[in-house]
Amino acid sequence: MDKGERDRLDRLNREAEAEKGPHDLKAVEPRNVWPLIAWLGIAVVIAIGLIGLMYGRSHNGIPSEPLSQQEARTPRQ
Repeated sequence: MDKGERDRLDRLNREAEAEKGPHDLKAVEPRNVWPLIAWLGIAVVIAIGLIGLMYGRSHNGIPSEPLSQQEARTPRQ
């Protein structure tokens, strides 16, 4: 890259920096990502807990049989 090309790119970069406003998007810093990672971790733990709870309630050691094969129960009066 010759000196003229480098000067032109530097000038374009300075102009672009000057045009930036206070509310323009900025690059994400690694420290700003940790809360997102924490929330995702909490969500995964809660999902695993809920799935485990549902599994534990439906599979409590007693084999279930289909409704079609269960004896008919008479309603209480």
